[in-house]
Amino acid sequence: MLTKEQFNQWAENSGLPEKAIKEIQLIRNSPPARRVGGGKNNVPGDLKSAKMGFSIQFESNDVELPTVYMMEIDENILEYYDQPPSLKVNYVNDIGRNIGYMYTPDYFVISKSGAYWIEVKTEGDLIKLSQKKNSKYFKDKDKRWRYSPGEEYAKRLGLDFKVISTEVFSWTFIRNMMFLEDYIVDKETIVSEAHRLAIQEKLMGNPGISLYEMIHDSEGKYTADDIYYLVANQSIYVNLNKYLLAEPIDTKIFINRSQNKAFNNLLESTKEIKVPAKIELSIGNKVVWGEGQIWTILNKDASSIYLLSEQKVDIKVPLDIFENYVNDGDITALENEKAITFKEVDEFFRRANDDDLGVANMKYDIVRSVLEGQDYDKKGYSDRTIRDWVKKFNDAQELYGNGFVGLLPKHKDKGNKQNRLPDRTHQLMDELISKSYENIKLKTALEVHRELIVICEDEGVPAPTYQSFCENINNRSKYEQEKKRKGDRAAYKYQEFYWAMEPTVPKHGDRPFEICHIDHTQLDVELVSSSTGKNLGRPWLTLLIDAFTRKILAHYITFDAPSYRSNMMVIRECVKRYNRLPYFLVVDGGKDFHSIYFDTLLAKYSVHKKTRPAAKARFGSVIERIFGIGNKMFIHNLQGNTQIMKNVRQVTKTVNPKNHAVWNLAELNERLTLWIDEVYHKIEHSSLFQSPNELFNSSLLMTGNRPLTYIPYDESFIIMTLPSPKRKMVKVDPGRGIKVNYFHYWNEKFRSPRIESTTVEVRYDPFNLGIVYAYIDNRWEKCFSSYQGLLWNKTEKQLQYITTEIRKQKRDQSRNGSITAKMIATFILRTEEIEDELTEKQKEIKKVEMNLQIVKKNGGVEEKSNIVETLMIEDDKFEFFGEF
Repeated sequence: MLTKEQFNQWAENSGLPEKAIKEIQLIRNSPPARRVGGGKNNVPGDLKSAKMGFSIQFESNDVELPTVYMMEIDENILEYYDQPPSLKVNYVNDIGRNIGYMYTPDYFVISKSGAYWIEVKTEGDLIKLSQKKNSKYFKDKDKRWRYSPGEEYAKRLGLDFKVISTEVFSWTFIRNMMFLEDYIVDKETIVSEAHRLAIQEKLMGNPGISLYEMIHDSEGKYTADDIYYLVANQSIYVNLNKYLLAEPIDTKIFINRSQNKAFNNLLESTKEIKVPAKIELSIGNKVVWGEGQIWTILNKDASSIYLLSEQKVDIKVPLDIFENYVNDGDITALENEKAITFKEVDEFFRRANDDDLGVANMKYDIVRSVLEGQDYDKKGYSDRTIRDWVKKFNDAQELYGNGFVGLLPKHKDKGNKQNRLPDRTHQLMDELISKSYENIKLKTALEVHRELIVICEDEGVPAPTYQSFCENINNRSKYEQEKKRKGDRAAYKYQEFYWAMEPTVPKHGDRPFEICHIDHTQLDVELVSSSTGKNLGRPWLTLLIDAFTRKILAHYITFDAPSYRSNMMVIRECVKRYNRLPYFLVVDGGKDFHSIYFDTLLAKYSVHKKTRPAAKARFGSVIERIFGIGNKMFIHNLQGNTQIMKNVRQVTKTVNPKNHAVWNLAELNERLTLWIDEVYHKIEHSSLFQSPNELFNSSLLMTGNRPLTYIPYDESFIIMTLPSPKRKMVKVDPGRGIKVNYFHYWNEKFRSPRIESTTVEVRYDPFNLGIVYAYIDNRWEKCFSSYQGLLWNKTEKQLQYITTEIRKQKRDQSRNGSITAKMIATFILRTEEIEDELTEKQKEIKKVEMNLQIVKKNGGVEEKSNIVETLMIEDDKFEFFGEF
């Protein structure tokens, strides 16, 4: 982004009038005119711009986002702004009246050569808009799209207005730029001289080597990151408009552009030996000679061929000259009637089902025997029928060059295929279905059919039967029908999947951590308190999923309803595990995903956010599918699962999951973590044909570790992910400090008279009750709990579960008074007592197991029976709930 001095220098050099400079200054100092929301099928979002230093909005994943990328990497573009202030544009309507309206372009660009507004649309949308009456969009003689009202507004200021069609996008180049961005923006990392020389030596000896071979044959002399750094800095050459770096087997690398050009020239100059076109020199065959001239072969002898043109001109051509013409491609074979009939024969077979082929095979066996003069079994058919089969076989052989198709049954062609009802009846039927059936009244088909009978009687035309009427309804678009009757959401399941016919950016990305999804779900299981055994209800699970590998990067389980706190915690867990965050984070439209704290965290670490369209489940199908797998394979196998609650009227006290709940939050999370790491990540995924772990590890090897994206899991990062309590400003109580979530916290700076009785901003750690952070004197200071001694020895997970359960119990008991720090301390002490009891029980179990081992060694029957008796007695002390 330009500094004030740089902009003034640009303005002075641009030669633009003062009114244009004022307009540009207004755009530079104004926030976006609107917040983009995307259409029903669009995925809007924000991209953290390194060039601008803030997030840039895009309204569509396949239209505006690629434009932002191109502006981001174009060195000629100095600045660009999304959703600039609206323009008041004008146009003249049919009756010559001047109409004015407010119009918001997509972007405003400041480049080295000028400044202009941009409107981006798909080629299809531009064509539709241009076909409207009095369209303001049109294509000029240079085949460029233009928008006349925008151009007129810009022209008055000495600026420009451009319309960009997605037709001009090079999706291969865009995907490569996305792939290389981590290396392009990293200006500090330098590839070591030894690694650089090893790569150059490899390329000198193997021009055009594939990226896959280059990485796999490195022998430890260089890394994939080294290669991508050199490609990004143009130290080695890859044609980024031709090859996809995400497809390493097909991508060819060269030491420079000259080597690539020489390699291509060598391939082009090495022409393949031409194979003469296959021309049958039979009398009557046709060939093409000259500019579409068709010649018929009249005769052929040992030295010459005689040809006749369509204009009845005959010519004698020496055989050797004829062959030279054929070899040079001057004479070619004409696609004769046989080539055409092959297509017809293929169509016959496409229309035949298994039963049809079975009948034709039976007929063919008999016909072949007749033609070959062999004995055959008539299979009950008359001689006349068999003669008819032979005739059909011979006719098809003559007509199509294939007699078998003449034996295929043609039952499908029997009967009267024409409509038996008059056109007026069909017209009335269609009108009534549209008007009376396809609306929000939800009339039944029978009711509407009765209306149709009355209307047909009034007009004197025959009415269709109820069956025909229903067939007509069923032949109409189910999606449009449901949309008109029940609305968009009900119709969504009938909407066709959008199949991308152009090579746009893959919806799951090209590599790990490129596109990740985050979402919440309430688990179908009831949990209890680990100390009291009291039912605490169903927990919420937040998942962060890598779309490319389907790997679960992080999860967070809590009793709190979805909020930005859960988002912060799952991001924190991801960095703790992998020291990385995704490039794109796909979220839904929930408020928790659009809070200031969440957006600030993403912008801080250059994570670009995309928003799924509302009520469009397919856009989040990756994470929704994993929620379903988790329920089916894990949660629904636990005691206390709530599947039965789907039929709540059938639920009695004896089967109510609340009365059978045995799992607490800590145990469930431990088991869930084990299921994710040891089961889900290691089983083959049906769409990947390998496990998420296998694809994750192999992809990281090929796409690089990307050192620039490394995020240290330190106090600075932790503070960035800490949420604020409901009241983020807390008063400093002299001598006691600040009170956050029922605890008092203290920092030595609170002793200062300047700080006492003032309010400070605070953040707390959901994983640790022992500390909070207060913003004092322009920095975050750590404050310790009054029960720090008791809490200090607790692990992060223990503190997390204790905190979560306490918070849940507080909500359930809020009418009985406030929770205190003493209550929390009591909870912890009671938990430790339970832990001691469980430890003693474990010791008793181990003692029994040791005795069993002794029995096995001694083999004594009497001793064995005593031990079994002891074991049965010991088992009575425990309550068993079955296996997981």
